[in-house]
Amino acid sequence: MNFFEDTVSIVKVAVSLLLAIFSWLLIRFPAPFQRLLNPRPALTLWGFFIFFRILPFILVYLVLDFAPRSDTEFFYKKAFAAYQGKMVYRDFLSYHAPLFGYLISLPLFLWNNAKILIPFMAIFEFVIVWATWRYYRAVRADALLVATLYFVLPMTFVAMVLSSEEDIWFWGVGLITLHYASRQQSSLWIGVIWGLSMILIKSMVIVLLIPMFFLVDNKFKYVLGLALVGIPSIVILYLLMGDAFLMPLQHSGYHMTPNLVSVTRPILSGLYNQISLTNLNTISLFITMALSSWAAIRYKHLGYQRLFPTLFVLTFGIFMLVQPSAPGFYLYLHMIVVLFEVMRSEDRAFGFQLILLNFLLVIQPIIWVIYIGMKNYDDWQAVFASSVTAADYVIQVVEVALLIVLVWKTYLHLKMLDRTASPAYSIPSQRAGSSSVS
Repeated sequence: MNFFEDTVSIVKVAVSLLLAIFSWLLIRFPAPFQRLLNPRPALTLWGFFIFFRILPFILVYLVLDFAPRSDTEFFYKKAFAAYQGKMVYRDFLSYHAPLFGYLISLPLFLWNNAKILIPFMAIFEFVIVWATWRYYRAVRADALLVATLYFVLPMTFVAMVLSSEEDIWFWGVGLITLHYASRQQSSLWIGVIWGLSMILIKSMVIVLLIPMFFLVDNKFKYVLGLALVGIPSIVILYLLMGDAFLMPLQHSGYHMTPNLVSVTRPILSGLYNQISLTNLNTISLFITMALSSWAAIRYKHLGYQRLFPTLFVLTFGIFMLVQPSAPGFYLYLHMIVVLFEVMRSEDRAFGFQLILLNFLLVIQPIIWVIYIGMKNYDDWQAVFASSVTAADYVIQVVEVALLIVLVWKTYLHLKMLDRTASPAYSIPSQRAGSSSVS
């Protein structure tokens, strides 16, 4: 297919470019935007949500009557099966948690159409953005501007309007645990809450559960909380369907881009091809958990509330880099935390890098999936087989470089938190993280 005959891809790239330009204006000239938006924070958030989520939905799916594509179509298949009362894993395919299909089937009772999933997911996203803004507004004067920037970024826009992604829900769960972190029996509740996320969203959260073990103070209560949810769930699933509940593990059987494996494959394909993709993913998973666990142990003294958001970004940032089956859109999972926790308004270079990464993560899948057919580059001949493959590889290299910068900036932010942990750098009590997680 010729790109210039692919109207959908052209529009997708053009809209993403316009959003990238608008995002840069928000970062480059924050003062006039803040003067305009800050007096009416609720109106601002609702306005950006309606303009960048609801109106595009109405235009694309109701006025132009486009059919949902990408993950939305896949989500609808499992939602419709759940709507019909079928059994997850046994009766229909799902790489998500056992209750996810049933949860997203709820809007089908209002309108049995795949299109309804997009505003359904967008409402969840808006609630999480609103809650994040409320959490950070006491310590960031530009919190409202950051929230609006989130709605405008190309990747977050495409991830929601065109794909109805759910990965931001993980941060929503994290916000709930932050709410409980200063309470009695908090380690138990943190375990219960993350355990519930494994049966409601997807099992990928396991990459975070091990580092969390080293972060909480009362490890027994944390494990007990996970067990209170996990053990009965596994028993019930096994009794209902045998080992079919292991289906989500099969999702790791697909190569994705960009990551360190995809860009080093022309050099190391001889090594990679001797190891099954499942084993490569397992090794990468252990690398992610080991590095993140080290950070949790090393900086545990900062407290759960202060350390968790940065640890969240660091964990999934490393995961994206080293996991061969991690797609670039996993950035959507922690993009909002990057903006509020790691990015600083004065660091415009990093802001530009984030916008560029967002833009590239929109256009690179178009090239790799539609025009290359998701092929791996096992040698340099494959890379330079055509101008399209060469362009795709170069973009992947740039994306991986930007992801490395993101992880490095997150680590530097973690070190900054450590330096400013003294009383001279105290912050409001709700973010100080001084209370222990018991």
